[in-house]
Amino acid sequence: ETDRGIKGKPHIPNTLIASLQLSAYVGSIIGTSLIILAHVALRAIIGNNAIDPEVFSAAMKYLHICALGMPAAAIIGSAQSAYLRMKDIKSPLYVLMAAAIVNFLGDM
Repeated sequence: ETDRGIKGKPHIPNTLIASLQLSAYVGSIIGTSLIILAHVALRAIIGNNAIDPEVFSAAMKYLHICALGMPAAAIIGSAQSAYLRMKDIKSPLYVLMAAAIVNFLGDM
């Protein structure tokens, strides 16, 4: 199958868009379930109730922040593998640079 009549070029854009959408959905589901189950998961990891409430509160905040980043992490992973599959080694670098800049601005 060719892309817009160019022979030898695979028809990738539709597949790439579909995989990025699926990654966003899966990342959102994982992030939402992590937010919902954070308290239970944290208690299971700690294993006892002898933890300081301030430390537990900070750990809960950390889990919620990580959960918000799950969709972005899934999308970045899918985009990087798709671009590497297309033998495009510069685009993943641009995606990672953009993610680093957004991360830096978010930390400020």
